[in-house]
Amino acid sequence: VDLPGAEDGKVVTRFPPEPSGYLHIGHAKAALLNNYFAEKYHGKMLVRFDDTNPSKEKDEFVDNIIEDMQTLGLKFDTITYTSDYFEQLLDLCEKMILE
Repeated sequence: VDLPGAEDGKVVTRFPPEPSGYLHIGHAKAALLNNYFAEKYHGKMLVRFDDTNPSKEKDEFVDNIIEDMQTLGLKFDTITYTSDYFEQLLDLCEKMILE
């Protein structure tokens, strides 16, 4: 499987699980595909936890998802959280409303 037009060293994939449960087969498939393309093209795989539903999220799920990814042999470059970008997202939303 190829990515038409992909440039070696420039491919960046993102796996965005929501930490409100354990990894399931659909998550594993998505993560494995992202990892496959990142490795094939000598790129990066980013993990960004979609932590936008705090009433359902737990650190236990974050830890377990990371452990499961390691068990699957997935190599990721960075772990971030959507909430890391809330301030930036808010600023951009306000800017769009004003324009």
